[in-house]
Amino acid sequence: MLQRLQTVYLLAIIGICLMLSTGTLITSIQSVEGKVTQYTLGFIYFKMYENGILISSSIQYHLIGLLALVSGWTLNIIFAYKNRVRQLKLAKLNFIFIGSLIAALFVKAVMDIPGFTFAGQSMQSVFALALLFFTAYLNMRAIMLIKKDEELVRSADRIR
Repeated sequence: MLQRLQTVYLLAIIGICLMLSTGTLITSIQSVEGKVTQYTLGFIYFKMYENGILISSSIQYHLIGLLALVSGWTLNIIFAYKNRVRQLKLAKLNFIFIGSLIAALFVKAVMDIPGFTFAGQSMQSVFALALLFFTAYLNMRAIMLIKKDEELVRSADRIR
């Protein structure tokens, strides 16, 4: 199980999700007439600061749920290593979960941050979002390796 490269990719997805859950994904700073408003959005909290003072904070239950779903489902994929066909189906379904997590994050950012643009993001936000998209790439690589393993087993069965 652990000696397979796709397991390492899937563990990396879980690690990235856990790492991103602790920090801020999107930071937007807006300045209007001497009043600086900063919005920070993570998987757990959405916070709004005015001139460095916390004005509001809310817990993002739907993002926490989607993040837990992606992490748990990826763990389920890892433990389905004995049945590669089932593992392949689970990994393909994981794409939908990762895509819905990314979409929910962007919908939340567009709805809650007034004047949200991708052009005004800090380097920290760009790096965090790149890591989030990297999870989809890792999932794709895991799918390719699971397919390769299945083809190898089928070709060995044909030889016998």
